[in-house]
Amino acid sequence: MTDEAKPTNPASGTDAATPVTSPENSCPLKCPRCTEKLTEAQAKEIFPSAEADKISGLVSSFNDAYLKFEITTCLRKAHFFAQIKQEVGESIKAKEESLNYDAAGLKKTFGYFQAHPKEADTLGRHKGHAAEQEAIANRAYGDRLGNGDIASGDGWRYRGKGYIQLTGKSNYKNVQAEIDKRYPGSGIDIVANEGDISTDKGAMLSAMGFWTLNNLNVKADAGDKDEHVNAITAVVNSKTHSYAERRANFKVTKKTFKVDMCQDRKLQLPLLGDNTTKKKKKKKKKK
Repeated sequence: MTDEAKPTNPASGTDAATPVTSPENSCPLKCPRCTEKLTEAQAKEIFPSAEADKISGLVSSFNDAYLKFEITTCLRKAHFFAQIKQEVGESIKAKEESLNYDAAGLKKTFGYFQAHPKEADTLGRHKGHAAEQEAIANRAYGDRLGNGDIASGDGWRYRGKGYIQLTGKSNYKNVQAEIDKRYPGSGIDIVANEGDISTDKGAMLSAMGFWTLNNLNVKADAGDKDEHVNAITAVVNSKTHSYAERRANFKVTKKTFKVDMCQDRKLQLPLLGDNTTKKKKKKKKKK
């Protein structure tokens, strides 16, 4: 069977012992929304400031590949888009990381500039001087995350890009391998072709590849509480200051995908040991 024919689920597919034969059966109770395609109305609800072309690009790229990456329950979709919303913003404009920092921001954010404060003063944004973003990236990310040294230019080439702001050459390589495994012949190569990850399709596939490579479908299946959002955020960007914002995003996406009404979700609760499942109290024997 192809990957598309075997979506996972807490009760079926590769997450358990029972195989399934079609995407429709990724939901044990066949929730009508779990495997439905993303609609433009849903995307607009999540990204209210996005222009029409941004919405259509995101929708078409998601619908092209979501079955292959098994983002096939209401809960998984809600977690996935909660993270993407934080990475690219409500307008879906930030497909490439901005390094438009002033000197103070550089020293606060990057270890390199904490160790080299004079370079932060020189390269950072200040009155009459735009931030030298390429030079900043090559220093901030040089000799890290599989990148070469400053002179290699890898820091700039492999800075945060895509719908989930993938960063570092080693991450690009690992995610590309995941894309090739799940979507052979995708036409996307984020390592060999520098511009691919900034296209709608490349931005989405890089996010999906990162998602499944790091087993985030499994973490999404764990539940819909703050701690479950936090667990995913810790994988996407452990040092971010946006944990609260991502939890707020999830409250939006949870409504968009009607997670509380999901038949499949109701079935998952006892299987997952969700803390919303009430445990029956044992009756005390009368003496």
